[in-house]
Amino acid sequence: MKYRWLLIPLLVFLASRLFVFAAGEVGDIMLPTDSNHWTADPNSTFLSMWAKWDSQYYIDIASNGYAFNPEKQSNVAFFPLYPLMIRVGATLSAGNLVLAGFWVSNLALLGALILLYLLAQLELGEPAAGRSVIYLAFFPTSFFLSCVYTESVFLFLTIGAIYAARRQKWVIASLLGLLASATGNIGVLVWLLVFWEWIRVQGFQLTHLFKKEMWRTIWSGARRNWLQAFVICLIPLGILAYMLFLKYNFEQPLAFIQTQANFGRENIGLFAMLKNNIQTVFAGAMNKGRLTIVWNLIPLLGFLALVPFIWKRLGEGYAVYVFIQLLIPATSTSGSMIRYVLTSFPAFLLLADLGKRPWVDRLITTFFVLFLGVLTTLFVNWIFVA
Repeated sequence: MKYRWLLIPLLVFLASRLFVFAAGEVGDIMLPTDSNHWTADPNSTFLSMWAKWDSQYYIDIASNGYAFNPEKQSNVAFFPLYPLMIRVGATLSAGNLVLAGFWVSNLALLGALILLYLLAQLELGEPAAGRSVIYLAFFPTSFFLSCVYTESVFLFLTIGAIYAARRQKWVIASLLGLLASATGNIGVLVWLLVFWEWIRVQGFQLTHLFKKEMWRTIWSGARRNWLQAFVICLIPLGILAYMLFLKYNFEQPLAFIQTQANFGRENIGLFAMLKNNIQTVFAGAMNKGRLTIVWNLIPLLGFLALVPFIWKRLGEGYAVYVFIQLLIPATSTSGSMIRYVLTSFPAFLLLADLGKRPWVDRLITTFFVLFLGVLTTLFVNWIFVA
């Protein structure tokens, strides 16, 4: 099929969103909802289902701009590109910020699935490409990719940057990487992955680390292609521009880090976090809070366990990217990790490769679809998932 790269992601997008929206409707009807919560759009129950929790901050930034109070939870914790896209999109949505956010997220999701398919096709071949988009679209928290949340935009930009880098389109890779670094604090990691791909193209091999010939080849390539390296080094400008904005407006260029403590996130280290969470789980009878810890710890530990296999199958660049991407939030809390792993796209590439065994494919798909339905119904009723 000539346009498989477009048709398969499109069909997966439509099927998965139909399932998610149906699960949301069922959950909204069948489960009681606390009416005291914020209502995103009083005129649309459907839109309000997909704008909860952190969505309030994105809508607030798009509507009122940034504010910072070092003693309270402040919206400076959330990076500017996504709220800016919502604000621009609202001009096409009769000023409805929630509708604009919904469309931005879903269009970005479709784009991310197309790019993931193309990247998986490049790395693993055609069959694995189809499985990769299915696994991502039906992952248990993939409903966040349709919500007024930043994950779908971040996925689109990061996958696009890496796909462009793998095709040696360095300007496109750098532009998308720069935008990713203005979307979330871990977006700057794209810089490392793009640069790793560039230096690999110049002749770098980890197994030849102590061979002079390799370094001579790299030096020769770097002299010829220095402009490419310079363009790649522009990727962190996204986060640097946000820091300058915070410095100018609040005299605190790291306000997005300083406010994390008010959200219950303080850097205590991975092992201390694991120890605290495991002790909490076994401290008494299972309840909603302990269950939330469990369903966030499992994907964190599971995806970390995949890192050596990603290294072996896809290369050290992808493996280091996933490891650091998960490590940064995991040093403070396990909360929301089941959402954060959504953007670890190399893990979905590996799962797609493992899914070439039919029984593994059936196991992954069944598990993902089942829990996607369960967690979606909880989320739309203001039960904290991630």
